Amino acid sequence: METTSAALFISISLVVFGISYYYFTTRHKERMEIIERGLPSDHFKNQTNLLPFLMVFGLISFGIAFGIAVGAKVSIYFKLDMYITIVFFIFLGLGIALLSSYLLLRRMHNKRG
Repeated sequence: METTSAALFISISLVVFGISYYYFTTRHKERMEIIERGLPSDHFKNQTNLLPFLMVFGLISFGIAFGIAVGAKVSIYFKLDMYITIVFFIFLGLGIALLSSYLLLRRMHNKRG
C-alpha cells in the first residue's frame, strides 16, 4: 500500500468518524434538552419528511442529465467546444432545476400552511 493511499484511507476514516461523533453528540444534547424541558421523549420522532429532499434531489439529477444531453447536442450542431458547452448547460440545467424545486417547495408549503 502506497503512502498516498494510506493517507487517503486515514483521512476518509477520520472524516467519517468526525461527522458521526458530531451527529451523535448533538443528538444526545438535544435529547437531554428535551428531558430537561419536560417534553415527551418521542418529541422529534416521526417528524422527518424526506419527500422535499427527494424531490430536490430528483430535479437536480434531471437538470444535470438534461444539461449534459443538451450541451452535447448543441456543441455538435453549432460545432462549439464540447467541454465548455456541456459545462455551461450543466450549470444552466442545475440552476433551472434548483429554481423549479424552490418554487415547487414554496407552493407545497403554502398549500399546507
